Amino acid sequence: MSDLLAEAVVRKSVRVKAPIERAFSVFVEQMETWWPATHHIGTTPFEAIFVEPRIGGRWYERNAKGDLCDWGKVLKWDPPHSVAFSWHIGPGHDQSDWTFDPDPAKASEVEINFTAEESGVTFVELVHSKLERHGEGYEQLRVLFDSPGAWSGILAHYAQKVDGKESQ
Repeated sequence: MSDLLAEAVVRKSVRVKAPIERAFSVFVEQMETWWPATHHIGTTPFEAIFVEPRIGGRWYERNAKGDLCDWGKVLKWDPPHSVAFSWHIGPGHDQSDWTFDPDPAKASEVEINFTAEESGVTFVELVHSKLERHGEGYEQLRVLFDSPGAWSGILAHYAQKVDGKESQ
């Protein structure tokens, strides 16, 4: 069983051409500028994404009408070195219909670590773990999060924003 749970982890990383402080700031304070607009769980696309800067803080989106939709909670807050969130989002009855589940026992965790390297480069590592908490079908969820359209693509958007190469 422990081997299966060890496989229920997705690890992705990227190097960005920015000091660690900027890399962290863009990740948590400017998320709506790089997070793919198609990746929202509200009924309409988000206008802003918020991370309340403290342990226990909310992680949520707001749409143009002002409606709020929670994504999770801040589990770790150590700027500019790391941040972790509970991930309360999972597929609903229809696998394409993603929903928020407030039950902390059913939330996976996303931790992002920032490591300063030479010449103003920062190594950013994302670990999405405890996917088994999402219940039956979590193996497929791990495969989905490991696919190019999920964390890899999201981190690529983030790196483009940090590196100043985002398309206008």
